[in-house]
Amino acid sequence: MDFGCSSFSWETKDGLHLLGRTYDQFGNLAANRVISVPQGYPCSPALHGEEAVPSAYGCTGMAVLGFGEPILVDGVNSAGLMGALLHYPGYAAYREGPEEGTTAVHPGRLLAWLLGRCAGVEEAVEELSRLTLVDEPIQGKPLPAHYLLSDQKGEAVIIEPDETGLSIHRNAIGVLTNSPDYLWHRTNLRNFVGVTNLPKAPQTIAGHEVREFGERLGGGSGLPGDYSSPSRFVRLAFMKEFAVRGKDELEGVSRMFRAFAPVDIPEGLAKADPDYDVYEQTLCTSVMCAESGVYYFAPAWNRRISAVRLPAQGNEIQYFDLEDCQDIDWRN
Repeated sequence: MDFGCSSFSWETKDGLHLLGRTYDQFGNLAANRVISVPQGYPCSPALHGEEAVPSAYGCTGMAVLGFGEPILVDGVNSAGLMGALLHYPGYAAYREGPEEGTTAVHPGRLLAWLLGRCAGVEEAVEELSRLTLVDEPIQGKPLPAHYLLSDQKGEAVIIEPDETGLSIHRNAIGVLTNSPDYLWHRTNLRNFVGVTNLPKAPQTIAGHEVREFGERLGGGSGLPGDYSSPSRFVRLAFMKEFAVRGKDELEGVSRMFRAFAPVDIPEGLAKADPDYDVYEQTLCTSVMCAESGVYYFAPAWNRRISAVRLPAQGNEIQYFDLEDCQDIDWRN
């Protein structure tokens, strides 16, 4: 499960809270489904259903199937807690077994566990003190992951498993990509403090007035342009700062999908191997709203936004295909 991804939290002008992410991966989304899990459905901390307990909240989000219990990679629950799991290679560290008095949770099941049990960020942080992340390889590989949480109060929290345990960063800036760790990324922003959304004024150099290229076309001069995790973090942080927020949920969601454009990886620019036509690319983008509980998504090959509401009732998980064939709205 090698994937990248970029995520950030946002707000609308009327006070609604959003969380979105890109899903970047080699291959395709054949194993992915949007799932809707009803309140009371058994939630297991493990990949194979052990120690399952009834969930206190229903949730909706994107899951990877085929490895036992669904691996929820992002989602929103009926109390307004939202979360996203992102790849964290080379930095994630897990325990061999649970610490005394704690529950062992597989990193691929942590998000489902928190969304099933916690009403918001405060409860999630408290619940994390009772958990130990214990990895079980998937297809012979570990699942290195870190997480971004937010809720109806708007606080963003970063959770990172490392050698000392779980590092929990409260009141974070609400942006997450991949390795290195969050504190490294936040420190790296100091290299870009001069970046603004305004064009640069002309300067006099050696007695001559010099104007920037693309004069009056806006700011952003100095932002990194590649698709590495550090560069995506910087671009997304400035996008979150300067992008125009929507007036309500529909406009906010629409604008948030557009705000991911600077970190959307097109097919062809990130090749896996010189001998094979396999590329890492943004395969899907999703946005969710804490207040409505609606989960919005658009795969790369169908730019129309689809949406799934929280389950009203029922006792089984619902599964929704991504519908990645382009849907054209013909007008004549």
